[in-house]
Amino acid sequence: MSENFQPHEQESSFAPEVKPMPFVDKLTGIFASPSEVFENLVKSKISLTDWLIPMLILILISIVSTFLKFGNEQIRDSLIQFQEKRFEQLIEEGKMTEEQAEIARERLEQVGASQKIFSTIGILIGVPISFLIVSLVYFLLGKFFLGGNVEFMTVFSIYSLSSLITSVEVIVSTILAFITGSFFANVSPAIFMEPSTSKVYILASKFNLFTFWQLAVFAIGLAKAFDKKYIQSFGLVFGVWVVWVVLSLFLPFFG
Repeated sequence: MSENFQPHEQESSFAPEVKPMPFVDKLTGIFASPSEVFENLVKSKISLTDWLIPMLILILISIVSTFLKFGNEQIRDSLIQFQEKRFEQLIEEGKMTEEQAEIARERLEQVGASQKIFSTIGILIGVPISFLIVSLVYFLLGKFFLGGNVEFMTVFSIYSLSSLITSVEVIVSTILAFITGSFFANVSPAIFMEPSTSKVYILASKFNLFTFWQLAVFAIGLAKAFDKKYIQSFGLVFGVWVVWVVLSLFLPFFG
């Protein structure tokens, strides 16, 4: 019996070890050749930098963006105006009293350093949590629909690296905010609409070019990790996105 297993043992022992790609190459490769980056990631050992650095980059850029937008009076006023319209809608729906709305308006007028601090805390906590939740969802669904012996940290690292595209999105959206004077400006059809809580506006805001780009890159990574065809991983990734979009239209929690 041992002789039957000997050739397999020899074959695995002589399997060439794949050298991890330098992170700088991964950083540029995500935009130029994501397939090569994820091919190397899956075949080599996952490192701390694969998931930590992209996450820190997004956190840093998001915080800087928040400070810049809150520091601009026109952009800040667009947020206040949006909130005031929201209060009026809630009053009409009977979900808020005039007294509660007045208190809320007074708090809006005090937007400043405290709001920047709360926003920063929200980013520091929210980004890692969102990374964990999204990665866990796709890890479990990938196991169920795609199969394969894939570790959670592989999926987590793939999602983190794909978030480098989100970091670029934040930069572009910040620039658009200064150009349009709108706090909610992004690369979607919603940029041509007045910000509101209507389902049409929410749906339009989801069709963000950078979102599609990141999802596509993430799907490429999952295809490499689970060793499946692109059509399968793309179906899973965009299928979950469609479900999320539908839920966000009716449940604000998912927005």
